[in-house]
Amino acid sequence: MSRCRSHRKPPDARQADKLAPLHRVSNMPAKDVVTPFVADAVPSILQRLRSETRDAHSAIEKTLALTDKTLTPGAYRQVLESFYGFYKPVEDVIGAAADTMPVWLDVAARRKTFLLEVDLQRLCPQGGHALPLCKALPPLRNVAQRLGCLYVLEGATLGGVLISRHIRENLGVFPETGGSFFHGYGPSTGAMWNDFRAGLLSFASVAPHEEALVIETARATFETLRHWCERGKDR
Repeated sequence: MSRCRSHRKPPDARQADKLAPLHRVSNMPAKDVVTPFVADAVPSILQRLRSETRDAHSAIEKTLALTDKTLTPGAYRQVLESFYGFYKPVEDVIGAAADTMPVWLDVAARRKTFLLEVDLQRLCPQGGHALPLCKALPPLRNVAQRLGCLYVLEGATLGGVLISRHIRENLGVFPETGGSFFHGYGPSTGAMWNDFRAGLLSFASVAPHEEALVIETARATFETLRHWCERGKDR
């Protein structure tokens, strides 16, 4: 019997066929070679807010000193009084414009002035004196500015989780005895913050031209609140 001849190419030939397309590309004129474009990662509005307000955030934390071991009941009450003087007019302005805000925000559910009122009443039942209100508020004329301000207030609520623990352990103040403001939304605090973050990303995706205004107002809110609280210390 005659042997059938194999028509398979030798290994070297098969390897050459596999490499051929690569050789053809490498032999193309430089002007015909398409180089893949890799875009630089663009920071999200949340990343920009965090980085571009970091110094202002640190400055107000230093002013308030709410997690210092030297925090006294009097200093804690003074912070609540200053916060009341800032939060009330800010929340009144934002509340009056609630129908212009994104539906995901639920402005009414995020109001906290009443918590400050409750805490101050519990800490000083005989108080009753009218507290001064801040008049030099950050700009709150449009949705972007109001979201920038709320970024600070909602972030403060998240940070309040640590402050709540600190005043409980060092001052013996519980949510039911004068610490409800820093207790925030209770077990829903993390979820409320995540909802706000997601909403802010959504806003920036449809209105990227407003991003700078959100960040600018967040910085202004940190700075305005710090100046107001420093004024309270001087009273």
